[in-house]
Amino acid sequence: MLISMAPLLKDAREKGYGIAAPGIYDLQTAAAALSAAAELKSPIILDVYQNNDLEAIGDIVRFLSSRFESVPFALNLDHGESFEVTVRAIRAGFSSVMIDCSTKPFAENVALTSEVVKMAHAVGVSVEAELGHVGSGARYEEDRDKGLTDPAEAVEFVRQTGVDCLAVAVGTAHGKYAGTPRIDFERLAKLREVVPAPLVLHGGSSTGDENLSKAVRQGITKVNLFTDLVFAGALGIKTALSSGKDLPLPALYAAGVTGYKDMLKHYIELFGSAGKA
Repeated sequence: MLISMAPLLKDAREKGYGIAAPGIYDLQTAAAALSAAAELKSPIILDVYQNNDLEAIGDIVRFLSSRFESVPFALNLDHGESFEVTVRAIRAGFSSVMIDCSTKPFAENVALTSEVVKMAHAVGVSVEAELGHVGSGARYEEDRDKGLTDPAEAVEFVRQTGVDCLAVAVGTAHGKYAGTPRIDFERLAKLREVVPAPLVLHGGSSTGDENLSKAVRQGITKVNLFTDLVFAGALGIKTALSSGKDLPLPALYAAGVTGYKDMLKHYIELFGSAGKA
């Protein structure tokens, strides 16, 4: 059942669990994510990066939604960088969009985010934004402390924009870490205390189960995942190839999808959303 992200995150915030947000990019990853959620009776959020074929994925997900009617899920544009791409995603059938102006000054971030919220809410679509900036794991040691979210600014940002959820920077990074992840749990606890909107964590991959579990307990309601999933899928293919069997392409696809799906199921259970659908 494809719905707005807002009620999913509201329930997660109230009941103290997190929802996995796997990055998908084709029929196989979308089906694997929804199948994992169905098997564990969990809500899920399908994230799609703006550079993918949004229209094709919108059609794919609409097709799959009839096969997974028991799964409450949202289809969310990830890191949309312009008003135009959020409109494009909504026209393609996305139920949620992220407008990411996190590298812009506070006033510009507020201004563009507010316009997207006004437009999206008019058609029942939820909006995610980012304040502070989650950087790249490859530059973790130099970037980690540059964009941490200020709690006071976060309160004002949510008040002025009306976003449905807020991605915060508390020490995670996108991709694999060049260094050891250091999460600012004191900052996260303060954000959960003062910010009225559900909180989102980008850069979940490679952050570590203990860190992620604690982050969910301290108020994170959505955890974005991509790198760990696709590398698990790649490992599945490598393992199949090393079997010595002459495998056709569909069998290799299946091995990759199984690796992706198994890793996602691990995170669904870790975040406590199993059984919450």
